[in-house]
Order: sequence, then structure tokens, then C-alpha cells
Amino acid sequence: MHVAAAVAAAAAVLISACSLAGYAPKRPESEEELPTLVFSNYSHTLVVRGRKNFELEASRAEVYETSKKTILSDVSFSEYDPDTGELLSLGRADGAVYHTDTKDAEFSGSVRLESKKQDAVLQGEHLRWIDKDKRLEGRLDRTVTISRADGSRVSGAGFEADARRRSFSFRGSVEGTIEPKADEE
Repeated sequence: MHVAAAVAAAAAVLISACSLAGYAPKRPESEEELPTLVFSNYSHTLVVRGRKNFELEASRAEVYETSKKTILSDVSFSEYDPDTGELLSLGRADGAVYHTDTKDAEFSGSVRLESKKQDAVLQGEHLRWIDKDKRLEGRLDRTVTISRADGSRVSGAGFEADARRRSFSFRGSVEGTIEPKADEE
């Protein structure tokens, strides 16, 4: 019994002589900075009227419940017509932030959105979706390029697209070529 007490005392002395301060992970200043949930190989599917409507995949997803956002890495998504199941659009981005309270989203890195219905591809480094206005916008200091299979291509800064009006515009540095439709020649 005395041997066990001596071993315990010696262990306590050795442990107290060692400092773990240099080895402990750095704690954030507030608990809000920590994700509530973290997923690897994340997948989310939304079904409407028994058909797949939206599918999202990401290599990593961090959910922050307090700040009401989800941060996604290496994200891709597809949108389908809920009536026919037809693929309407697809996209990918190096990163995305989805705000669960507003349904707004920010896409960053290499961003590529493709509309099958419009036969158009939109590429850029930073895009933001504002859900309440149904608007997609780029930054004034970043170029967005829209191209079509017919050879049309337009690039510019300060991209804005209004999904309700089905229109888009640039606020600066616009260049490109628009190919007329065969019936417009």
C-alpha cells in the first residue's frame, strides 16, 4: 500500500514539473467561433413532390448555429425541375458560406455556374446570392465572365443578375462578343 502511495506521489511530482501549455490547442476568444457540427463528405438533397429538386455536396461542412451560417469547402450543387426531374443548373465553388437565417449565399475561389435552360456558363472568383431579392452579384473589383455555346462571351466587373427579370448587367470594364441568333442575322 505504501508503494502505491509513493508511486502516486512521484507521478504527481513528475506531472506537475511538466508544462502542457505549449502543447495545448489554442482556444478561441469566444465559443461562438467554434462550429456546432463538422461534416466530411457532406451531402444534402432536397425533395419536392417526390422528386429531387436540389442536391449539394461538399468535402467539408461546418455548421455554426449561433451565427446562423454553414461554411462549405469544395462545394458542388445541382438543381432539378421538380415536375420533370430534368437538370436545370449545376455549379461548383472552392468555398461557400450559406446563411441559414436569410438563405443568402457567398461563393468564392473558382466559381462556375451553368444554366442548362439558358445554355450559359458564368465564371468568376466571388459571387453572392441575395435570396429576398432573387439577385446574384459580383464584386466591383472582380471579373465575371458569361459564355454560351454559340461563341458569345461577355466579361466585366460589378456583375449583377436579377432572376425575376431574367436580366444581368455589369457596372464596369465590360468587354466581349455577342453572336446574333440565326433568325436575327
